[in-house]
Amino acid sequence: MADLNDGRVDLRRSPARFVAFSVIAALLLVVLGGRLFQLQVVNGEEYARRAAADRTVEVPIPAPRGLVFDRAGRPVAVNTPSWTVNVRPADLPANDRTRVLARIGRLTETSISVLRGRLDAFRGSPFDLVPIVRGVPREAALILGEEAAVLPGVVVEVEPIRAYLDETGAVDGHLLAHIVGYTGPVSRDELPRLQPEGYLRDDVIGRTGIEASFEDELRGTYGAHLVERDASGRQLKVIETLREPEPGTNLALTIDADVQRLAAQALTWGMEVADVSQGVTIVMNPQTGEILAMVSLPAYDNNKFARGISADDFNIYLGDVDRPLRNHAIADIYPPGSTYKLVTGIAALEEGVTTSSRLWPTYGCYQIPGAPEGECLYDWNRQGFGPLAMVDAFAKSSDTFFYQMAVHTGIDPLAEWARQQGRSGVFTGELAQAGIGQNVIAVTPLQVLNAYAAVANGGRLMEPMIVRGETDSAGQVTRPYEPTLLHEIDADPGTLQTMRIGAREVITSGHAYNIRDLDLPGALSGKTGTAEFGELTEEGTLPFHSWFVAYLPSAAGATDAELAVLSFNYSAVVPGNVSAEVVKYFLQLYYDLDQDLRLDPNDFSLVTAN
Repeated sequence: MADLNDGRVDLRRSPARFVAFSVIAALLLVVLGGRLFQLQVVNGEEYARRAAADRTVEVPIPAPRGLVFDRAGRPVAVNTPSWTVNVRPADLPANDRTRVLARIGRLTETSISVLRGRLDAFRGSPFDLVPIVRGVPREAALILGEEAAVLPGVVVEVEPIRAYLDETGAVDGHLLAHIVGYTGPVSRDELPRLQPEGYLRDDVIGRTGIEASFEDELRGTYGAHLVERDASGRQLKVIETLREPEPGTNLALTIDADVQRLAAQALTWGMEVADVSQGVTIVMNPQTGEILAMVSLPAYDNNKFARGISADDFNIYLGDVDRPLRNHAIADIYPPGSTYKLVTGIAALEEGVTTSSRLWPTYGCYQIPGAPEGECLYDWNRQGFGPLAMVDAFAKSSDTFFYQMAVHTGIDPLAEWARQQGRSGVFTGELAQAGIGQNVIAVTPLQVLNAYAAVANGGRLMEPMIVRGETDSAGQVTRPYEPTLLHEIDADPGTLQTMRIGAREVITSGHAYNIRDLDLPGALSGKTGTAEFGELTEEGTLPFHSWFVAYLPSAAGATDAELAVLSFNYSAVVPGNVSAEVVKYFLQLYYDLDQDLRLDPNDFSLVTAN
């Protein structure tokens, strides 16, 4: 057999090549070893932390929203358990989607198109739960829970929602809806702005009223769980609680729900008897600015919004011409009519136009200075009242007296005393009408009441106050909020005293009819008002609003009143002043008087005689 090695030539081995290879191999081993040392020893903790972060996620724990109580400690906004149907998109097969959503829709009485729209609008992780129906009835929630095996991706959870209560504790939001407001879900457009503040994709936020104004206090501080998840992002289990949630602050209103009910009862009666569609009644403590009641009718049920209002219900509210979603006490402005004569009187006295004792002629029709002959403004009785000084003119509400006061005072001083912006280029006729609260003057009902409260308390304009302070879980105030003085009216005390005496004579003279006969613990003082607006009717007259504002000091001219009341009725076209009758009825209820002196504003007959 031949030798296979025969004829083979061995190449000469190079020691240098061998050395170079060995050095390179050694260097590679050193580099790899160093890198391994860096990864496992030097940066081991960092990479371990990153690995843990990849398999864990911090999940927020919502904080219980703060409760709201009335001034007597009655709960008026609370958190109640509610069932929510969620869907996890990753667990819902595409070919089973219609069947699953149809079943949810039948049980919750929700359109499948609405459910599909809510699911499609979600932009988060497919492993996140998407709430598609909130406020589900208990029976439907239980059925869906039992059918979980045949409804892939469906998860029914209990979560807190707001419930709004009346003075008896019943779930009925109509009484305090405009004050408390309601919560609603954070919208997709709002989320980018709110996320840095800790709001979540399925969070709620205060929308109106106290819920919105005190959102930061009521919301609380969210906590956090550390949750393990798998490689696909599905959450597996809670590893630990990183931070406990801090409940929101509980608040007490200055509103007394019982007083609110009495005010609502009186206003409802007046609106019905006068066929009025919109009305306001506000009760205030002039010494502090605390609002004891604020009724705006028509009202709405804020529970519908808290549960998730349907499109049909929302469109009904939006389509109502009387705008039940608006708080007419603060959101709308109206001509104040003769209630504005308080401002005109103070301005004329302070600007030296008149004195408390100077007599001025009054007229059946006041000739506008500089206007063509015969272009005049009528007094309300079309006759005038003869010579009058300030107190009697205020008590009789003489229009032609206050036309003269306004013209001689001028628009800028008049506006300054009203704390409003002056209007340039106003001709004299407009200025005269401004003096009786017509034409260029428009205010909210709350502004009118606060102006009278400032005169009633001796000249201190207080900031209207709706939240009394912070409370414990039982509604007891633990941190009271102090009343805020906006400023003192820069008027001579004698001027304010003159107007207070005039307000008392409005009552005692009978200008406000028989309200003077109420057996009240004080010297009721106030002012009526009728304010024309709109377009001429077929009869050639203008429709008008009705006003009445009153306060109750211990004696005529005293500054110790702790109760002031205003009522406003929109387009109250009846012979009598229905607002005065509303205030009268409220006072009878509030003081539990064994009297019923209400007059039918249509014919001035006693209601008890009808």
